[in-house]
Amino acid sequence: MLPPILCYHKIERRRELGVTRLSPTRFARQIERLARAGWRTMSLAQLEESVAGTRPTGPRELAITFDDAYRGLRDHALPVLRAHGYVATCFVVTDFAGRLNRWDVAYGGRRFAHLSWRDMRRWQSAGMTFASHSASHPRLTWLADDDVRRELECSKSAIERCLDAPCIAVSYPFGAVGPREASLARAAGYRLGFTLARPWRGDPLAVPRAPVYMWAPPLPGVGRLASLEWLAGSVANRCAVGTSIFRRWRGDRRGMGGREAAAR
Repeated sequence: MLPPILCYHKIERRRELGVTRLSPTRFARQIERLARAGWRTMSLAQLEESVAGTRPTGPRELAITFDDAYRGLRDHALPVLRAHGYVATCFVVTDFAGRLNRWDVAYGGRRFAHLSWRDMRRWQSAGMTFASHSASHPRLTWLADDDVRRELECSKSAIERCLDAPCIAVSYPFGAVGPREASLARAAGYRLGFTLARPWRGDPLAVPRAPVYMWAPPLPGVGRLASLEWLAGSVANRCAVGTSIFRRWRGDRRGMGGREAAAR
């Protein structure tokens, strides 16, 4: 049985148009409520064992993940997790490490910075794990095979080179994955792949997570409203196709990030 797997995005004081941002105060209250209710977090290695069925999931175990690895995590999220003895996995858009999120549409005109490699190395020592969210955050299902391979392989290589740790997992941008993308991820050396708010059919390269958006209740993903959260998250994630359409209209190819993604 899969444990609950939560997926956060931005934890930021600055407001923006969109549904993925949570205020630091709200995030801290959610984590406090989870801890008070007896929930414990799983590392990525433990989650892999649960997905494989080699480790039974405890009655109050969950996994916390963050897509995009925004810099706000450094100031507002990861310290809260550490204070409660929690761990998490952060999925990194490697071409934009330490840079602004120019791969995204700037809803409301705001840009947000991503964690630098230096930030990530610091939080590795506090028990946080970093894995791939592709190199430049395209919708992989819209790319040719060679471009998908490049996104997956370059991101994996950058993480392993800059963080001196194996990269075993990928979170597909926008949660978009089909049999082809899962197969290419497996061929690139990933053992786990994560999507958003969709049924799980037993493939470790297409593991669903519960997105935590602005309407999430105090106990996200595990409370009495969990099924409604899942449904709302599924609808919101489908609407995210607008970002991909806008990027295609604007003429983006594989993002604006260079492969220099230096170890800053």
